[in-house]
Amino acid sequence: MNKFNRVVVVIVLLKVIALSILVAVNKFLNLFEWAKVSNKVIGFLAEQNIYILGGALLVVFLISLILLIYEFKRSS
Repeated sequence: MNKFNRVVVVIVLLKVIALSILVAVNKFLNLFEWAKVSNKVIGFLAEQNIYILGGALLVVFLISLILLIYEFKRSS
């Protein structure tokens, strides 16, 4: 994989990791008001169980983290 593709993949994975952490933390600590955002983008998630959403975001986080680790491991 050339350097441009590697940079793009790393940026995208870091954004996914950061977003999943932010949303998971917000679900439990209520730091932000996501009602407007969730109703516009993913309104059906506002009615789901908090633990199911937390688990789904944890899976997205772990997959992104594993892909990020493999991205650098292949270059060695």
